[in-house]
Amino acid sequence: MKKVAGGGKGALKHLTKPIRIGPFELKNRMVLSPMNETTSGVNGEATEQCIAYYGARAKGGAAMVITGAVMGTKLASEFVWGRNLHCFHQGHQQGLSLLTDRIHYFGSLACAQMTMGFGRQGHSRDHQALAPAPTAGLPYEIAADRDSHGPRQAMEKSEAPRSFLVGQLTREMTISEIRSEQKEYARSCQLALSSGFDAIEIHAPHGYLEHQFLSPLTNRRTDMYGGDWHGRKRLLNEIMEQIRYACPGALVGVRISAEEHVEGGLTREEMIDVALDLEERGADYISLSDGGGYEDTAHLVGTEKVAEHIPASAADFKKALKIPVLVASQHDPVKADADIRAGKFDISALGRQLFIDPEYPNKVMEGRLKDIKRCTRCDTCLVRCLSGLPPACPFNPNLGREYALEEYRIGPRLKHEALMPRAVTNASLPALDRPWWKKELPILKEHWRKFRGPGPIR
Repeated sequence: MKKVAGGGKGALKHLTKPIRIGPFELKNRMVLSPMNETTSGVNGEATEQCIAYYGARAKGGAAMVITGAVMGTKLASEFVWGRNLHCFHQGHQQGLSLLTDRIHYFGSLACAQMTMGFGRQGHSRDHQALAPAPTAGLPYEIAADRDSHGPRQAMEKSEAPRSFLVGQLTREMTISEIRSEQKEYARSCQLALSSGFDAIEIHAPHGYLEHQFLSPLTNRRTDMYGGDWHGRKRLLNEIMEQIRYACPGALVGVRISAEEHVEGGLTREEMIDVALDLEERGADYISLSDGGGYEDTAHLVGTEKVAEHIPASAADFKKALKIPVLVASQHDPVKADADIRAGKFDISALGRQLFIDPEYPNKVMEGRLKDIKRCTRCDTCLVRCLSGLPPACPFNPNLGREYALEEYRIGPRLKHEALMPRAVTNASLPALDRPWWKKELPILKEHWRKFRGPGPIR
């Protein structure tokens, strides 16, 4: 385990400075990065451990807590990675509202990373089922030379992770199915806001469904959702437009990969072009991941050396965009502060680093840099998740046991907690079921019959 050297109180004035992002102000430049940390239940419910895990990162000072990928449609929920939260009908709202209450209680914004699915990277309980994807008959296959330490170690120790070496066979999604999924996804984003989330992050990075439509390596369609670059961008651009319309009062961001790092794959220039499209359609921030997905886990779960190039990639996006840019995998607060000062990115998104030390943001804010426990990227957490277990860390005995600790429990409602979801009170949610040509009926008294009271009808 490494420790951070130097730094007195107030030394990192850029990392600790608030920033305006959409309709909200973040209290600092440190947020919890989305990870599939496998703490939800088998049916996508928010377990007490899941709720306590996110609460611990909020208590640790993260300005915004971003969940792992939440399945935004019923179809998406049938092809997941181990265990993921679900949000596509009202039955999911009870658990999600308890989750957002915990995050808000400890003073952070709550962001749901919503997805239309894993596509060819999804796994169902029925291994014979065909995964819905842009292209039929195109399962992924992980090559050993593109693998990273954590997955390789897991596969050596347990049979279960080996099932991830080759994906399930895929089927091509029809145009009508795509549009139906988009509409359900937009409605699910509204459900997330009604459950107390302040923000929506559209999930489109490293090889998942939205990314698959972008990439020429995984999208071989010849219809309007494929073919040339304009066609391959269509799905994500339409999703951005729909979510911006469906969720007018919310902070809406998008997570994408900076590039694919393989011959014939998505380039940085193309992804900057996508980011500009998303900004034009109302995105409030761009969150940068990297790589093409499971077939390139070296970038998906970056080592310290692989992660070194990400700020330089982000700087190119930052030059082109007006909205804030989030960057993951930068665990050194001194370097992150210098990169923000240099204009390479705006916000540091921390994943495994907040596994080992959820108090990292508080320690940075208080100038206690020498007390920070640095992630060694040993990937013990990932090995356990790949094996079907919740994460654990050799240097943080509390990880995976937060539900049992009194310090992460909730108490009576505090004054700073809003009684109604803030994203909903910022702007009312429009109806999504009406035909596009029919105006929404305003809720006014004159549209209702006069109340006559009890008694016989005269």
